[in-house]
Amino acid sequence: MSWVRVRGFGCFVAEFGSGDRTIVLIHGWCSDSTDWVDQISAFAGDARVVTLDLRGHGHSERTASGYGSVDLAEDVIAVLDHLGLSDNHLVGHSLGGIIADLVAVRRPDLVRSVLLIDPAYGQPEEWEGRVRAIIGDPASADSAERAAVAADLEPEIHNSVTAARRTRRRLQALALGPEVVWQTFAGMWCGEDAPGLRPQTERAIRERRRPTLCIYAHEPTYTWESHLVDVLGLDTRVELWTGVTHFLHQDDPKQFNDVASAWFEANQAARGAR
Repeated sequence: MSWVRVRGFGCFVAEFGSGDRTIVLIHGWCSDSTDWVDQISAFAGDARVVTLDLRGHGHSERTASGYGSVDLAEDVIAVLDHLGLSDNHLVGHSLGGIIADLVAVRRPDLVRSVLLIDPAYGQPEEWEGRVRAIIGDPASADSAERAAVAADLEPEIHNSVTAARRTRRRLQALALGPEVVWQTFAGMWCGEDAPGLRPQTERAIRERRRPTLCIYAHEPTYTWESHLVDVLGLDTRVELWTGVTHFLHQDDPKQFNDVASAWFEANQAARGAR
């Protein structure tokens, strides 16, 4: 475990296991590397597993700015370059899904395959107005508490989550502080270049050059991306899992880990045969 200094901040990085393949796990908004405990234990037996805390999250240093999704993707690229890691299997959840997709598009030389867990991208453009309404005045006296409430992930959007998980999310958001929470939140969906909005997501999807598996718990975005990748004929597999929440890799770790392991194995073998 170490702190890697890149792009003006100390990024907390942890490595587990060893093997012929490297798996990089990228957590979501208001989360940190501890979200991956079930995956680390499952994958580290025959792979090198790398986790990192995004800028301002977990044990990584906070900065005054730099929380846009593109900035966070550049942070991940800088960490991978610093560690000399290439040909990685990227796994990203929610915001981490946006980041993993951007890393693969911007630096395909670093990527062997991509696995996205209910990615936060592909939202219709009117989503931005809703996000701005949720943020309100970031400097208000109740900003920290409102940020914690927003981090619960509203059930009507992301399916229901357990009370314990929602409490954990609130604690994580309170620890981060409203500055980090709101800047990261806005960075996904606010502004004409926000990668979480549908036009920018479509642009990134069209530029994919690596095998990609997207597993959704959210049907509208699943339907939209399924149609798009079919029309474009991309090397992307899109699945919709039912009876799971936005944190589907935590709902049934064995099911997710089995699917992910098979994905890594198939793409490791496919690249090796070229």
